[in-house]
Amino acid sequence: MKGFTDNAFFLLFEQIISEHNPGHKLDRWSGNGVSWERTRHSFASPVYGFAQDSFVASRPGRNGWSLLVVKEHWWAGRAGAELKSRQWAEPLSGERRHILQWFSECKRALDQ
Repeated sequence: MKGFTDNAFFLLFEQIISEHNPGHKLDRWSGNGVSWERTRHSFASPVYGFAQDSFVASRPGRNGWSLLVVKEHWWAGRAGAELKSRQWAEPLSGERRHILQWFSECKRALDQ
């Protein structure tokens, strides 16, 4: 995992989310010392639709941090073909290295 733009990061992100919030059913949860919050914005019309899920992960304490992860999906029509998908992540506070270290620790735990 090289950083927040790497596909490996987003695959790991989904694994971590699924471990504590399968199916994204909860809007707030915690796991592995991190508090999570998810919000969804969506719109559908006969011509196009979109959904945006925003996740904020916060780790308190020494070397604490918070991270925003956004996933958006656009499609044509009510049940149409996908037009575009995009995902990105950006630290809101704390040091990038501490965030990446936490994700690396989670990966090691999941791999065992």
